[in-house]
Amino acid sequence: MLNIQSIKKLFFLTILFLNFSISQQERKINLETAIELALTQNKNLRIAQMEIDKSYSKLTETRSNLLPKINANGQYTNNIKKPVIFLPPGTPFSRPGQSAVLEIGSDHAYTGTISASLPIFSFPIYVSLSVASTGIDLAQESFRGTQLKTVADVKRAFYGVLLAREVKNLMLASLKNANDNLENVRKMQKQGLVSEYDLIRAEVQVENLKPVALQAENNYELAKNSLKIALGLDASENIDIEGELNFEQLATPDLNQTLKLLEQNNSDLKQINLQVQMAKSMINLERSAHLPILAAFGNYQYQTQANDLKFKDYNWVNTQFWGLQLQIPIFNGFGTQAKVDQAQISYQQALERQNLLTESMKIQAQNVLYRIEQAKKRILGQDKAVAQAEKGYEIAKSRYANGLGTQLEVNDAELALTQSKVNYIQAVYDYNTALVELEQLIGKSK
Repeated sequence: MLNIQSIKKLFFLTILFLNFSISQQERKINLETAIELALTQNKNLRIAQMEIDKSYSKLTETRSNLLPKINANGQYTNNIKKPVIFLPPGTPFSRPGQSAVLEIGSDHAYTGTISASLPIFSFPIYVSLSVASTGIDLAQESFRGTQLKTVADVKRAFYGVLLAREVKNLMLASLKNANDNLENVRKMQKQGLVSEYDLIRAEVQVENLKPVALQAENNYELAKNSLKIALGLDASENIDIEGELNFEQLATPDLNQTLKLLEQNNSDLKQINLQVQMAKSMINLERSAHLPILAAFGNYQYQTQANDLKFKDYNWVNTQFWGLQLQIPIFNGFGTQAKVDQAQISYQQALERQNLLTESMKIQAQNVLYRIEQAKKRILGQDKAVAQAEKGYEIAKSRYANGLGTQLEVNDAELALTQSKVNYIQAVYDYNTALVELEQLIGKSK
């Protein structure tokens, strides 16, 4: 029978086994789930969302300048020495030839004040509202740009894993072929059908392929780690990549269509356009310092003074007033004009950056379309090359088996087959990554 200690040990081992099994489970990831995972965990997207929230708060802060400002103030004063006023000679309270000094007020003074102000006309506030509104648009567009970049980065990393896996499988298959060929050569050499040189060539071929296959396996693991970083996953988490790196020829826009879509949807261009708009608004904001400001104000005061602390006997009085205040800037040492000049320079800089980015994007669009077309041609060419290399490899093996060929021919044919397959899959990878770059350029998220 099991005792209590045995049951506890069994329970503890079961928990350890379950935890180990869970930790060893592989997360299945395809391209769609990878994109969804990245969009929910990407830290740059969180930062961009916070920037949108901050922009809305900035707009609320600016709008508050149009609302009344109301302040309440309470004050107690203990007059250790009371304030005085001086009366000129000849007054009833003065001595002949001397001025009179009279104390005013009481030992204790209490004052409660409520003041309010309301801007009636203030052009800087209206311009600031426009700037804050544009700031929201800029933050939202920056968020969209971060989304586009995140999706593009994930796709590139995902395709990189698929490429590394294909290359790894090709290298392992090549190594297996070399090992199979070595075993066959050993049998033939024992039977005296081939020379020792052929056996040495077969052994060298296997040894040469071992480090290549090992490097391919390492590259595959490194590619998976890069994908984990793009997805925001822990480096220790096991992932199983689902999908194949296939060639699916898609209709792509021509150069004119691409440039039109670029102008309409490219996030970087939209952001620089908004920055130019904000820079132009800043000129108006600095110029508004030359304009007058009209505001209404009011004040209500409740006060009393006494020489004792008998609050119930105090005589409280109130005063109140309201009015209008017109502030007209006349001269501030050319400071306002200097700020206007700086804003104009910033606006010109923004225009230059806009022109530079626009031209750069146009060249980038031309390059990516060229790369797509070149990748398609390479794929079609390498597809034929793979078929020819497979045929050549089979012929070389048959010739060698019949004593008509050499081991060198088999090695060369096998190497040519592997290289053609690698070239094909590399061309497919280049095609897909070029499409990803095109999608990012024209603002297509998926």
